[in-house]
Amino acid sequence: MIKDRKDIKAILRSPMERYYELGMISSRAFNICNAADIGTVGDLIQWHYEDGLRKLRNCGPYTIKEFESVIGLVNYKHAVQLLKKLDSYEDLPKLLKDIIVAHYKRTLLDFSLDCIRRFYDTFGDCKAFYTFFFCGLNDLDVRFNNIVNREVKHYCYQVLSGIHSSLRKEQLDDTYTYELIVIARAILWFCDDVFAAELETKDWDLKVRRKALLDDFHERADHLVNAAANVRRYLIPGYSRAAAMMQLSEGEVRSKLLEIRSWGPTYRTIFLFLAELKETLLWYESIDGKELGTTVVANKYRFLTLEQVDFVADFYKQYGYYPMFFLLRERLATTKERVEQIFAMATGICDGHPMNYAEIGKEIGCTRERVRQLMVLAPKDLFKDRGWMHYQLNNTLVVSEIDDLYLDVVENEKVNISFETFALVCTEGFPMKTAKENDLRFLVNNRLNVSVINKVCGEVGRQSRQIRPETGSICLDDLLKDIPDDKKGIYMEALPVIITKAFGLPVDETGNVVLPPNGVDVVYELSEILREKGRPMSMKELYAELIKRCPEVKHKSFEHVRGKVLRSEAIVLIGKSSRYTLAEWNHVYRGSIRDLVVDILKKSRTPMHINEIMEKVLPAFPYTNKGSVTSSLGSDKERFVLLGDGYYGLRKRKYRGGLVPERKVKKGN
Repeated sequence: MIKDRKDIKAILRSPMERYYELGMISSRAFNICNAADIGTVGDLIQWHYEDGLRKLRNCGPYTIKEFESVIGLVNYKHAVQLLKKLDSYEDLPKLLKDIIVAHYKRTLLDFSLDCIRRFYDTFGDCKAFYTFFFCGLNDLDVRFNNIVNREVKHYCYQVLSGIHSSLRKEQLDDTYTYELIVIARAILWFCDDVFAAELETKDWDLKVRRKALLDDFHERADHLVNAAANVRRYLIPGYSRAAAMMQLSEGEVRSKLLEIRSWGPTYRTIFLFLAELKETLLWYESIDGKELGTTVVANKYRFLTLEQVDFVADFYKQYGYYPMFFLLRERLATTKERVEQIFAMATGICDGHPMNYAEIGKEIGCTRERVRQLMVLAPKDLFKDRGWMHYQLNNTLVVSEIDDLYLDVVENEKVNISFETFALVCTEGFPMKTAKENDLRFLVNNRLNVSVINKVCGEVGRQSRQIRPETGSICLDDLLKDIPDDKKGIYMEALPVIITKAFGLPVDETGNVVLPPNGVDVVYELSEILREKGRPMSMKELYAELIKRCPEVKHKSFEHVRGKVLRSEAIVLIGKSSRYTLAEWNHVYRGSIRDLVVDILKKSRTPMHINEIMEKVLPAFPYTNKGSVTSSLGSDKERFVLLGDGYYGLRKRKYRGGLVPERKVKKGN
């Protein structure tokens, strides 16, 4: 086991081979470390914080002992000194430095809580620490003179002087310092006035009670720290998200906290934490949530335009990480690394003037093919050991704004970069799949199957294009019936985002896609017109009424409407006329005029005069006339016979009196 030592640099560079020779790790563990390019303790730390050690499980005892010796090797006294000394190690990877700094700052957080407890034990009153904490910097030495306990004095000076120096407004974008202040204030505020007053008494009974209350405070403080870790997962890493949550009313905050079941036992401490957080946010001179977010972004990334600041702040508020495309510009504008220079020149990300591979090769002195190879590796190299962090990207299922951002930046600013590379840059090297729906591209989490998304969205698109006179719906659960239940949840969470963005269709809380009325069902509308009129109508009449009823069908031609009617089963044509009726109307005669006259003559024992025939024909065919009927009957000599004086009969029927058909007189005789 490595002894505690002040030189952390030597430990970070200690080779894993040394621990194998000492028998601290097994040969299997050593072989796996070699295969994973884990050569030193520093490499091991990076693997641990990048969640890579899950691949190295069951590899030996080093996963506990080594981390205790490296990450926990320093005691409280050396934390500040080691942090300062770490800055001098310029050749250490930045990511490794960030990991170490983050750990030691957490050590300082625990240390500050210990200081609070020591103040409690010394003075019996946390209010004294509260007052002390917000005193002027010049008053620190004077206040420390009143502390009798030398150890407490040393600890408090080391921690509080460093924290106090970071309280200036221009340094408040240090997320850790900000959280440390809020947590410390929350713990102090957690102690009420009654408790402090009781501690002023000196009798034995109250001393016993004081001890019990102090133990209770320690327990509650521990709960608060644990709760703060949960809160930080939702509120950090910035003020924009915290400010947005603080815009909620007290009841809304309670409701949101109660929704998170895992917070149940620590609800009260979390609520106190939020109360202090809300009060601390007022330090920023009463700036509202949106202004606060944009102010932090503008101060942190001064090279952004005003429009880009708004976009970055909103993007960060929604997804919990910054779109790295904008943030890389500043780095690439001054980089001296070859791969990064090639990426900057090929994409035109800095100046808007992309260069081809031949031009780049000529400028930097290498072949076109070599430039192409380096360009392929560039996106991954951009984020290797750079310390970029995506905070909640592992949990993000869909990034829906990437296509709009790509079109805005790449096309409008003339940056020569593929969508895949652009997406990789925006997500800081974190790979996500690309799904394209309704001509829009989305980045989706690797846990999602793009083919499933395409299948569901294809069905939604098909049904959304169908004509519906009334509102309809599609149940996503039915479309995902082939997906196992344990995986269906992430699709039910991701698909509504994609469907709403790609098709503009809302999805309700139960997972039903709401389909609004779509277009005009011509046959349905014409059927309603016929019912309202209560009689058969010609196509011209129907078309005119349809235009009045539904003006949006003006662009549809007469023949288009007529074709839909002829193909329908609800509306039928009457005989060979141009009149239409509802198929459900059995009282309407649907044969031709000749068929109707045949039925009329069959019911009569004697021939009928044309005037009598017209009286029975006109109710069914109101737009015909006597001349048209006479001509039609005269052309059908197989069924009709014209007798004298305008009487008509059936040719195959014998009438009394032996009536003779009327002969036509030829002209000229």
